[in-house]
Amino acid sequence: MKKSILALSLLGAFSGAAFAQSSVTIYGVADVGVQGTSTGSSKTAKVTSGQEGGSRLGFKGTEDLGGGLKANFVLEQGVLMDTGASDQGGRTFGRTTLVGLSGDFGSINIGRDKTTTLKFFDKYDPFGSALVNNGNGTRALYFVAGKTAQDTNGRVSNAIFYNTTDLSGFTANVSYAAGEKAGDNSGERSVGLTVNYKVDALEVGYNYAKDNAAVAFNPSAHTLAAAYDFGVAKPVVIYQKQKADNGTDRKAFTLAVSVPVTATGKVLAGFTKVNESGDKGAKQFNIGYVHGLSKRTDLYTAYAYSTQESKSNIVGTQFGGVNGQKVNELTAGIQHRF
Repeated sequence: MKKSILALSLLGAFSGAAFAQSSVTIYGVADVGVQGTSTGSSKTAKVTSGQEGGSRLGFKGTEDLGGGLKANFVLEQGVLMDTGASDQGGRTFGRTTLVGLSGDFGSINIGRDKTTTLKFFDKYDPFGSALVNNGNGTRALYFVAGKTAQDTNGRVSNAIFYNTTDLSGFTANVSYAAGEKAGDNSGERSVGLTVNYKVDALEVGYNYAKDNAAVAFNPSAHTLAAAYDFGVAKPVVIYQKQKADNGTDRKAFTLAVSVPVTATGKVLAGFTKVNESGDKGAKQFNIGYVHGLSKRTDLYTAYAYSTQESKSNIVGTQFGGVNGQKVNELTAGIQHRF
């Protein structure tokens, strides 16, 4: 009897130890505000979700497998705070669904996530995927890849993602999204590569993207970025060259800066110019302010003014406008992270 009790006690102790090595976290973002836009002669005012950052509910976990190896997963659902609907075309966990392993070799995950290009803009652009262009940020003027990008917001499914560890300041990210098109291995396939280098206050990076399904003509893009944190300000330069199979070329350039003005507030500003063959260029100026009420709650506001050439609808597509229209956008809202 005593042996049985001892065995059960030992089993319980080992089970408790195994359980302690696993963890699951519930997290999320609740972001909603008001937005006013004028596109040509049309003016619109609305309550809208996810302007500073997409509203979401997520679950992530890790299990220590021993020897420095861990198993990881992420399930993240996008939520529109103004309506309660999904923000990813009806997908239950449309933002992220990943499972994989991590260790001294880096990490490898399989599932659905942001493209390497979208993550590149999140890293370097002060506006990232936020505040202007219906909450899509400056990157809305660029090519960020992702199957049917307008519907999936720069994300890819059926993908494998590999991230290195920090190698003396160098990091790299690689993605491969299978097109899964019968009889055509390259059809609807998407690949991405990012290399970053950081030394002291300087960060520089390069991204390559090739997508056979994001938009017509199978575009590819090379993107370069550099940022330097002076403490009183952090300027950023981004340049992208895009080419499509039909010969359409696009070049885009952004000069932006983030300036901390108080212990909890920062001003963001940026200018972007897009040149596209066929007189389809556009220019946009952005300015915004984010004020932290706490570590988890922000108030924000932003303004963007865009002009386009007569044949261009680069900015107008964000607001249902037509070619050549000027666009004004003013946004204000609140975000809470938990």
